[in-house]
Amino acid sequence: MDATMENKMGLPPPYEPSMPNPAPPPSYFGDNPPPPTAPTAHPRTVVVTSAPTTSPSETTSEIKIGPGPTGITCPNCNRSVVTRVHYVSNNRTHIISAGLCVLTGCCCGCFVPYCMRSCKSANHFCPKCRAFIGTYTPS
Repeated sequence: MDATMENKMGLPPPYEPSMPNPAPPPSYFGDNPPPPTAPTAHPRTVVVTSAPTTSPSETTSEIKIGPGPTGITCPNCNRSVVTRVHYVSNNRTHIISAGLCVLTGCCCGCFVPYCMRSCKSANHFCPKCRAFIGTYTPS
């Protein structure tokens, strides 16, 4: 059978002899491989540190902040300031809003918690250096 007869019968064309595998690419090192590297002994450096000594008056304590502007010493700039407060919604705000929506049966009451400072977290910032001082979360 010839090739035209095979195509009419739906047979695939005959396979051509394949080329042998190509030669591998030349090595990066030419004919000379790199010399093996001998492990070298590096001198060891020992660093000894000691814990900083602090007096009892210098120990850090938890900063007591309230829901409104609070007078404190800023831990960042060490100035005596009254904090700037930014109120943000938290999970409690969203849960109270969803509960009011379910209890009232309409969406009118669900906006009330977003208008009340007592349902939000109070983020305190230093008015001088604008550093974040802490968060008061209502319980």
